[in-house]
Amino acid sequence: MDLKNKPRELWELNPYGKVPVFIDGEAVVYESAIINEYLEETYPAVNLLPASPIDRAKVRIWIDFFNSRVHPAAHDIAHDREPEKAQEKLLTHLKTLELALSGKPFIVGEYSLADVTFIPFYVRRERYRLTLEGKFPNLSRWGEELIHRPAVSSTL
Repeated sequence: MDLKNKPRELWELNPYGKVPVFIDGEAVVYESAIINEYLEETYPAVNLLPASPIDRAKVRIWIDFFNSRVHPAAHDIAHDREPEKAQEKLLTHLKTLELALSGKPFIVGEYSLADVTFIPFYVRRERYRLTLEGKFPNLSRWGEELIHRPAVSSTL
């Protein structure tokens, strides 16, 4: 799909005119985080939200962190919108993640939607002119482990 010339059908499915849009029978769901929660609730064979309310809240906090801080800064870099300022913000956010991952295999307990939310950023890190190796060893390890999960690697 040419996102610079969005087709009418996209606008009919999603009034934001953004992708992804997920169609499941009669259901039309958009916005990545909402799609992920819809899939979690509709197909519960694989739990990607913890059982504990506090851990579910922590997962949602990290999802918000990615969507409101990491992804916007990366987007600004990729689209040359004040790239130096965006790079500073991104590095600050990545330092936060680096510390949060210290000594942990995943951002909150077991593999969760918070980890899933990081994958698109990690896969596109070169687009954001970012090298994690050396500067962010926890993020590098985490990202590599995430993209090598069979459910992820089969889609890349």
